[in-house]
Amino acid sequence: MDTPDPFAAVLQASFELARARAAATDPATENQAAILALAGLLGHHDVFTISGLERPADHAELRDAYARVQLRGRDDWRKHFLVSAALTQVSNTAMSDAAGLLKEELDAGGASGFSFSDLLMDRAGTLFGEVAARDAGSARALQALIVDAYDVGDIAPPAAALPEGLDAAELQRLYGGVGGPGYRALVAEIARRVRGARAYQRN
Repeated sequence: MDTPDPFAAVLQASFELARARAAATDPATENQAAILALAGLLGHHDVFTISGLERPADHAELRDAYARVQLRGRDDWRKHFLVSAALTQVSNTAMSDAAGLLKEELDAGGASGFSFSDLLMDRAGTLFGEVAARDAGSARALQALIVDAYDVGDIAPPAAALPEGLDAAELQRLYGGVGGPGYRALVAEIARRVRGARAYQRN
């Protein structure tokens, strides 16, 4: 990209540092550290707590500085993506996916509603976290992609035409609820989009 957006700039800077440090350490470990730091600052501060890390002394100042950083033009997608990636570091992929789904189910009963586009960002973040720390080869390949040839579509595919703002009744009526035929079809489409992103095609 000729003029990286703020999310791209922050992500690239973090993974450039991870790649430099990995010359003398384990690249997967360095990627984990980058993800946890980004998720704590740009996702949710509780990431520091659940990962056993101390919040930076200037956390509030950094958080305010990064407040306008967005993923595909949205604050909530930045948070979904990074927190899911971080949860993969401290638990596993299945737990991260389950946490994302639980959050959307709870939203279906609240003001924001169930969002399949949020679920896409959850799943993309989960796979990002998995690929980032799977092994040394995978970790280095992701570092190179982000630092040398980043495009947002490489890690977070478009969410076009994925329904949002569904209350529990609409989710049940239109898609058969969680696990219903319509729901499964959209989840399969989400998986197709995420797996088609360049960072994940070989994983």
